[in-house]
Amino acid sequence: MHTTTLKATNRNDTGKGAARRLRADGKLPSIAYGKGHDAQPLSVDRAALRGILTSERGRNHIISLEVEGGETYNVMVKDYLVHPVSRGLLHADFVRIEGDSPVVCEIPFTTTGKAAGVQAGGTLLTNMRSIKVRTTPTNIPTVIEHDVSGLGVDDVLKVKDLALPEGVQALLPPDRKLAMVAPPRVSGKAQAGEEGAAAEGEEAAAEG
Repeated sequence: MHTTTLKATNRNDTGKGAARRLRADGKLPSIAYGKGHDAQPLSVDRAALRGILTSERGRNHIISLEVEGGETYNVMVKDYLVHPVSRGLLHADFVRIEGDSPVVCEIPFTTTGKAAGVQAGGTLLTNMRSIKVRTTPTNIPTVIEHDVSGLGVDDVLKVKDLALPEGVQALLPPDRKLAMVAPPRVSGKAQAGEEGAAAEGEEAAAEG
């Protein structure tokens, strides 16, 4: 299992004032918790954690948390808080990973190929940017991809159509729509022209 090391320090002072002082020093107030373990207030390097969160795996990294003067254990980022204006990290929650017990995570979803319906003038509409899955820490995919080349106009891609890696279970209803090819849009003028032509045809038929 690939892990990324992150150093942490036990945090004794709590409260807004202490948190502000930590952030001013380049540290991030955080907490680690897990089943059978007491919540552990910590501080970590803010830039180091941002580097992890903005990397390819994002919050799906398995992090080896090295607590100064304490134990080292594996965690994942459960949640984090950012400033609404500066977008700087304000706080992070870590959840312990117990061996190879299953975890729930959000995996980016993307399509590949060009749908047949798009080549016919349709538009590919994607409803989901990520898919929640359950799998083991050693089996977390970086991305879930699906080739949509075979989708024609009005065809729909559903969760049940995905070829997920072995051991990865989607936590969405099988019939949830992920993408579809919408039919070509008809402009108002073109539609009016078609309706006019149809009307003239009906009048000609009536006169005949």
